[in-house]
Amino acid sequence: MRSLWLVVITGAVLSCCAQQPAQDLQMQIVLEQQTGSAFRVISPQHVFKTGDMIRFRVRSSSDGFLYVSDRAASGKYSELFPAKGADNRLEHSKDYRIPAASRSWFRIEKPAGYETIFFTFTSSPLPRRNEAGPTTTYVTPLPQAPPAELIPRCDDALFRARGECLDANAGPSAVPAGTLAGSDALTPRDVSIVQGQDVSVVTPAAPGDSPIIYEFRIAHR
Repeated sequence: MRSLWLVVITGAVLSCCAQQPAQDLQMQIVLEQQTGSAFRVISPQHVFKTGDMIRFRVRSSSDGFLYVSDRAASGKYSELFPAKGADNRLEHSKDYRIPAASRSWFRIEKPAGYETIFFTFTSSPLPRRNEAGPTTTYVTPLPQAPPAELIPRCDDALFRARGECLDANAGPSAVPAGTLAGSDALTPRDVSIVQGQDVSVVTPAAPGDSPIIYEFRIAHR
């Protein structure tokens, strides 16, 4: 059973315009948690509980196309974004929410462990694969053995802002070699990730046209 469930209340459409130079690319990603009728920005290393509602907010300094997929704690793989028929083009310097609808959230469900969310940013649309099947696959992680530490834990060495339980294994990171299936066109470019308390910044190590791919681990128990 997938651990991230999409709760949709209303819909929205993204926008786009002309592409910017790839060497200027910088991606910001923020994790938000629903708190009643409002929300709060939360640490990428926060350890969530079953029933918590989360979403991502992303911004790119260049125009392009975003694809988001999930490998659940159970090992099941699914596409999170774009939804079927939805626009996944990003306009530079604008904020976009994942899920895209203005009052939509992902709900954390069992089993406990780590969700691995893959973010792929490209300058042009990716060709669809498995179009004859029930789902459209853009970026597919290869099967991987579950991590030795299945249950996230509070790390006393980390700063606990607002009394949070934080896990050093959670948050954004580069995608290890051999993680993704597909052609050489989906070979992750080397990236640099600066992780702050609330916002993470991903930049390519060098100019180029290859996709920017990184993963974001969500810890929950």
